[in-house]
Amino acid sequence: MTRTTHGAIAAALVVLAATLATACDRDEQPGTVSSTTTAPAASHTGAPTSAAPQTRDQASQAAIDAYVGMQNAYLKATETADPAFPDLTKYATGEALTLLTGALRNYQAEGLRGRGNATFHPSIESLAPADAPTKARVRDCMDTSKTELYKANGDPYQDEPGGLRLVLADVERTNGVWKVTGLGVHGVGTCTV
Repeated sequence: MTRTTHGAIAAALVVLAATLATACDRDEQPGTVSSTTTAPAASHTGAPTSAAPQTRDQASQAAIDAYVGMQNAYLKATETADPAFPDLTKYATGEALTLLTGALRNYQAEGLRGRGNATFHPSIESLAPADAPTKARVRDCMDTSKTELYKANGDPYQDEPGGLRLVLADVERTNGVWKVTGLGVHGVGTCTV
């Protein structure tokens, strides 16, 4: 399925991609997943709050919901460059949350904001353990071609062009809630739809 979201998320991810250059080598690490979805973003916190074991299908959907929820929250946060945007902690924790809030702090310091639309094509690359999964790797070919960063004060700013970017995300279920724990955003041209 395909998801289109606010441009702020995509624009923020474009800047985040530069920040995550070292994280891009994490392709083979557990926790990065890919999945394709067109359903609208989940209205809940990205994961069921039940501690009951989940089937592989339930776990796959919950992990994708958490990933897309994180992307949507991040794009929304880029509109104001707010590292304290409350929805970020609903969908991300650990290293992923640190990377997202760090990128937003950089935008804030540079007077940058994000706008435009990104399209996501997430799919599940792996689930573990085999029964009642609690960890997933999500793989996405995110399209940021319709996003941009701009100077909030109106000063000129030359943003890098967007395009198709490989995104790998580690998603884990803790206390019944699925959250993104690791994130790697690759450069433009690293995937195809």
